[in-house]
Amino acid sequence: MNPSDPNESMLPPDSPPPPDRASLSDSPAQSSPGEMPPQSDVADPDSGTLDGDLDESIRVGSPFAGDPVPLHPVVQPVVDVSPIRYTAMGAVAASVMVVGFATAAFWWFPAGGIVVAALGCVLSIFGIFSSYRLAAMGLLAIHLFLFVANYGQVLQ
Repeated sequence: MNPSDPNESMLPPDSPPPPDRASLSDSPAQSSPGEMPPQSDVADPDSGTLDGDLDESIRVGSPFAGDPVPLHPVVQPVVDVSPIRYTAMGAVAASVMVVGFATAAFWWFPAGGIVVAALGCVLSIFGIFSSYRLAAMGLLAIHLFLFVANYGQVLQ
């Protein structure tokens, strides 16, 4: 036992001595004199990289770290929020307002009520393309009824 070697003093007395560091390394200097090193260890003088590393990217940072999380995650919209969709939603709201004018025109000016009820029908049809489909279909039925009622009032 050599007292100057700290690794030898920690080993139990019946264990074999640790292998020499030079025997563990797999360097081309230890291969036989006429043998070439493996192809992946030969550097390409033009590119400055090893031949085996051309297809692989070099990882920077800890090998134990996971993939980085993007700062702003991509969020898919739940519903289509295009300008046409908002316009159709506004058409349903306008159709609700036009019901009152078409109803008032039934008593005061039935010929104008026909035009207002037709406008309400067009708005309701356009409103069917919004998220308020059932309301738009109900308003379409109301406007069709008011159109027929105003037309009948004009014919009397």
